[in-house]
Amino acid sequence: MTKREPPDRVRLTEENLSNWPSFQELYDQGKLKFDGEGRLRYLHGAPVGDLILSRINKDGKAIYRELANEWFDPESEMAESFEWK
Repeated sequence: MTKREPPDRVRLTEENLSNWPSFQELYDQGKLKFDGEGRLRYLHGAPVGDLILSRINKDGKAIYRELANEWFDPESEMAESFEWK
């Protein structure tokens, strides 16, 4: 049996959100929501970044971190002018 490699990059969707408890908790608390295109966003409009594989622990558990290249400041003009789809 071959060992399945974890994906290098994951985008959070309604279908896989439950696999990521910290983001599921933020969603349940109303701190994140999905836009009309299914993209998970912070309330000021910035998208939740894709999760990228940062390492694999000794026990084989994949560790991911959020990619921040699309973030923007909640106090910025971009946040003020963001329109939900």
